[in-house]
Amino acid sequence: MAITNETLKAIIRDYHGFELDDKELDLIRPELDSYMAAVESLRDLDLSEVMSGRLLSASEGGEQ
Repeated sequence: MAITNETLKAIIRDYHGFELDDKELDLIRPELDSYMAAVESLRDLDLSEVMSGRLLSASEGGEQ
């Protein structure tokens, strides 16, 4: 999933980041593409057998 420079600039603006021009965005593009590929690979994970950590409440042995 490619993110356009216009979208990146809007995200940066919304989060009050440093303004970057197209040349600067081209410098970070390989790292961003690598990150997005890693995120996309998470979509293939089968988590149907994994219990949600939000359902567990462990007692640590301290005062209650």
